[in-house]
Amino acid sequence: MNGLPGPLPKSSTMSAGKLIPAPSAWFALLRQHPELDPAETRFEPVKLTLGRASQLMKVNKEVNKRIQFRDDAGKDIWEVGDRAGDCEDYAIRKLQTLIQEHGFPRGALTLAACKLDRGRGHAVLLVHSDRGVYVMDNLTYRVMPWRELPYSWVAREEPGAPFRLWRSLAT
Repeated sequence: MNGLPGPLPKSSTMSAGKLIPAPSAWFALLRQHPELDPAETRFEPVKLTLGRASQLMKVNKEVNKRIQFRDDAGKDIWEVGDRAGDCEDYAIRKLQTLIQEHGFPRGALTLAACKLDRGRGHAVLLVHSDRGVYVMDNLTYRVMPWRELPYSWVAREEPGAPFRLWRSLAT
């Protein structure tokens, strides 16, 4: 894409802060799906070609259409979304699909926690690329540069981190 117009606008990198404890529900997810554990990978942005950008848009749209939103009713349960789920279930399905069906490297994909308006918690999938960080979100069919979303960023997975720690985020 080297400066040429493409399906995704250029984004920017995200400032990462200190290592912090991961959400407890994330550990339960990894016990059920050890293939999603980023511990053995290293953080490495992917080269965002036109083909890769198209795959991101396709997966985001298909998963958002396929899964019906269902609130966890106050429980924090992280699982791979299938027919119904809440925000992190969408993000986890997208993560799994990009790795297993499209060959994306695990080190370029991180689950992230953020806050919506009025401080409501939300989870998305971040795609780290040579063109910046993009967000795959269940609230929009578009794959967006992270700065274009009105979220307060909290933390993201840190591939290869000791003790499976996450990384705090600053906007």
